[in-house]
Amino acid sequence: MNRYHFLSLIFFVIGIIFFILGFLEGDIQTGFFVVFPFVAGTGIYAFFGFIFIFIAILLFVSSFKTSILSDEEKLDKENYQLTKKTSVKGGGVVLIGPIPIVFGSNWKIAVFLMILAIILIFVVYFVFRLI
Repeated sequence: MNRYHFLSLIFFVIGIIFFILGFLEGDIQTGFFVVFPFVAGTGIYAFFGFIFIFIAILLFVSSFKTSILSDEEKLDKENYQLTKKTSVKGGGVVLIGPIPIVFGSNWKIAVFLMILAIILIFVVYFVFRLI
């Protein structure tokens, strides 16, 4: 746990404390929308709670950047060299309504995914037509 993780935890706890104080004062309301919890507030406690939690999220995300950079420096210091080159091939299909968006790192994978998307569209069409 580096110092940014620790700082983000402290800021997160302070933000939660401000939310609790605002809830006890009646400035903050909580609830659920479908399955998502939400917090709404109008007072100073809500403002500081949101600010501290936002800063905690920023510190938490930036901690990964510093840890990745420090790992790269360690690799450079050890003069680590890869002897075997590996490659990853992959692709994906995004269906927006009946329109497939196909992407892939290789044309063979893209063609296979296009065929798979067309089959999937027909299967879904016939399944929902029977219902």
